Amino acid sequence: MNVSTWAFPLVLALILGRWAAQFWLARLNQRHVLAHADAVPEAFKDSVDAATYRKSVEYTLAKSHFGQIEMTYDTVVLALVLFSGLLPWAYGLFTGWCGTSAWAQAAYLFAIGIALSLPSLPFDWHGQFRLEERFGFNTTTPRLWWTDRLKGLLLAVALG
Repeated sequence: MNVSTWAFPLVLALILGRWAAQFWLARLNQRHVLAHADAVPEAFKDSVDAATYRKSVEYTLAKSHFGQIEMTYDTVVLALVLFSGLLPWAYGLFTGWCGTSAWAQAAYLFAIGIALSLPSLPFDWHGQFRLEERFGFNTTTPRLWWTDRLKGLLLAVALG
């Protein structure tokens, strides 16, 4: 039996299964939070007031909803990258420029890693500067946010 005949449905099923499990867990958590949203839990009554608890419930629900949207987007991007032929095309282009040495192969993997992280930047930005700011949790400036991304990239280069 040819690998390509069973690999595509298997990989697609695994990707969709992962998405479905994460989505279900997020919905389960949302239902639990909503079921207990009316009163501060006994363990926190002495340290959390009702207004702060209500704010934490609203933040948890908003972050969970945003996470579901981001997770769905990431799943679609992953499926498109894996099944569109983009990776083999990019590999052919990259090896045409840089050859097939071990260093070139490592550079290709690094470049793909960077390219795959780019589509999630708008979600990272929104989570930091819209969602967290809406609830008063953001203490980061845009400059610091970009600096942190650059440091992460430099750390990946150093470790890679």
